[in-house]
Amino acid sequence: MTPPCGSVPVVTEEQRSQFREEGYFILERAVSEEQLKILREACDHLIEAMHAEMDRLGTDHIHISHRGKRYHIAKQYDRAPRLGEFVFSELMAEICRATLGDTAFLFYDQYVVKAAEQGMAFSWHQDSGYLGFPHTPYVTCWTAVDDMTLANGTAHVMPFSHIGIRTLVEHVRDEATGDKAGYFGEAPGVPAIVPAGSVVVFSSLSFHRSGPNTTDQMRRAYVTQYSPEILRRPNEKEPMHLGVPFLENGRRILTQ
Repeated sequence: MTPPCGSVPVVTEEQRSQFREEGYFILERAVSEEQLKILREACDHLIEAMHAEMDRLGTDHIHISHRGKRYHIAKQYDRAPRLGEFVFSELMAEICRATLGDTAFLFYDQYVVKAAEQGMAFSWHQDSGYLGFPHTPYVTCWTAVDDMTLANGTAHVMPFSHIGIRTLVEHVRDEATGDKAGYFGEAPGVPAIVPAGSVVVFSSLSFHRSGPNTTDQMRRAYVTQYSPEILRRPNEKEPMHLGVPFLENGRRILTQ
């Protein structure tokens, strides 16, 4: 049963078990209307900033972002008004407690945006496949900023049992798009056909992908990732990406 919109849902024991056994679960309508407004306004703000940076560099392509087609805007949670309120919310804390335990760090955040009628597909991959070194798995919270459908390129998650893979595999980079891919089979996975405000929660070892946006509306998702410990590249002291303390002994250290 989905809690009323605006309340903080409790992750059920069934969902905890599904995460352990299949690598994912979905919380429908978990985000309040106020938080959705924050997410949408922050997305607009950060896309404008990315366009300005593309103009400055004289390019239409930064890493895996392509102007007017697809945007991946990463590690900018502190550069958009009030976005930190969502990143360090009680909702995210509840998810972290259910999946990671009582200690959590913000590892990474990004908007994943597919433009109207042009959004590109994204290959089957594990988020851990982008790190390039052995590490403790972390959790990804993929929040639907818009209603998600097959037509607008929603995420598909591959349950562990569907392909029998629950460990990190080698990924291959597509030089044309910058994507990494680690699964090339025919299993379709489970599409997240969910209303705005829903959160798809999955392990960094879970394969997932998304299709192109064939609608006339922009499709926006906001991704936050949390780790049970600070992740560092081998022989480096500084945290990889963010490494911001969030939970200690199950209690929030940061709230915005």
